[in-house]
Amino acid sequence: MIKYGLKIWSNNTHLFDEAVERYKKGYFDFAEVYSNSEFEHDYDALNKLKELSVQGVHVGHLDKAGFHNFFLTEEQKKPWNMTIELSNFFDAPRIIVHPAVEHNWESFQENLAKIDDPRILIESMPIVSPFDSKLRKFGGSLDDLRKIYKQKPICLDISKFIKACVYYKLDYKNSIEEALKDLQPEYFHISGCSIDNPIDEHGNLYEANFDVSWVYKILEKYAKDKDIFLVFETPKVGMDLENDIKNMDFFRK
Repeated sequence: MIKYGLKIWSNNTHLFDEAVERYKKGYFDFAEVYSNSEFEHDYDALNKLKELSVQGVHVGHLDKAGFHNFFLTEEQKKPWNMTIELSNFFDAPRIIVHPAVEHNWESFQENLAKIDDPRILIESMPIVSPFDSKLRKFGGSLDDLRKIYKQKPICLDISKFIKACVYYKLDYKNSIEEALKDLQPEYFHISGCSIDNPIDEHGNLYEANFDVSWVYKILEKYAKDKDIFLVFETPKVGMDLENDIKNMDFFRK
């Protein structure tokens, strides 16, 4: 069964009450909390989210803290420690980490060892960054993900993986089927994107031009005999969660 997940940032305190209310009404099944280390965690407010099923905590803040580079130094200690503390607070079973921009296999392993934790999942990456159009050298291809999978479970970001397929000029449907078979992921991200370019996006599913219906069907088939967790990384619009729910409902149709 597909479990539907809300993505919420640790500093989105104005959304916490609504998130709990919508969870109790069955709009979604679990949450992933993004640990935004630009703000000290307000644990009194975050305590409200313990009423949700928090299945993952995402390391952050990625750019200013240097986690997109993943060459870990003193600068990254604070965001990593804040992520660990938040994961412990929620008793979250997963910590989602990006593999990097400039790595090869050897340097990735070296830096992963500095923060190694049994809860870590490595998220699949696109090849072209939305920030500076630099090419990511590791973690986007299926071959890279197969290597990582021997060491850590994969968080398969469907949209990022599609973008990597666009870059490599591969059929994304065949590649997704291969990834499901070879990587056996149980935890996923999804958002809208265009297959007209390889640049990473986090758009609405109802504005995407990849075959969203096919993705739904293949994940439903994959999840026939087990639970999988699908986090919606779609845009928040205004001051509520209405657009998150709109994307979930669109995907289910």
